[in-house]
Amino acid sequence: MFRDIAITLKKAYNEGTAAPYWLILNPKQNMSLDINTLADQIEGPYFCREDAENYLLAHRHNFGQRAKVYCMSGCYSNKYSFLYGEIEKNKHLDVDKKGNSRSKESN
Repeated sequence: MFRDIAITLKKAYNEGTAAPYWLILNPKQNMSLDINTLADQIEGPYFCREDAENYLLAHRHNFGQRAKVYCMSGCYSNKYSFLYGEIEKNKHLDVDKKGNSRSKESN
């Protein structure tokens, strides 16, 4: 699973955002400001826009008309920022099925 996340993040366009991740926001009227209703309006995270948009399209019947995919920044999460930074620094490395990395040039 980590390998899949790393590969997805390596390919993802960051949309000018530090340590990006994507959410589907499904706005509903929330007059009571209930935290559970608010949480119900958020789906994700996804590690690239394409995955979030594909999920939204495939499950459109579960979302309202105004549901949208938004890019958010994980820059305030030290662990996620570190993970994303390491993946960015090592984009030239390939990761095999066992999670071992090697330079793409040596392939």
